[in-house]
Amino acid sequence: MNATEQTVSDERVVHDTAVLKQYGLRWAVLAGWRDALNLRQVNLAAGVDRLLEHVRTKLASGCFSVCEVGCDLTQLEGALTSADSSTDHNWVEFWVDLLANSMKDNAETEHILKIPAIKARYNNCGLSVCRC
Repeated sequence: MNATEQTVSDERVVHDTAVLKQYGLRWAVLAGWRDALNLRQVNLAAGVDRLLEHVRTKLASGCFSVCEVGCDLTQLEGALTSADSSTDHNWVEFWVDLLANSMKDNAETEHILKIPAIKARYNNCGLSVCRC
């Protein structure tokens, strides 16, 4: 690998690591939203809890691409948005704003949630191809 290729590779690792860190906080927001919906006794789509756990595992392992994790998080967000928006007193706007804030690398989000972000890793295992 020449110096230019190494620089591009190093930049990619830095970028992917930063995004996965933000995804760890996004996961925490989605977990908080799921908990809030459970407290309000809102029915969730089948598989939401399983997908939430799979994303946590993917982030913690570091062996999945940014794209793969992002796809799963988007699927979770859609399921939670759908469930919440079907209620009389939905909090969709609050949670979507909190999700947007979490992607700004803002520690305030974690403080508001009182749910720790997943400590994401980047191992570049190359195990998954993004299928979004």
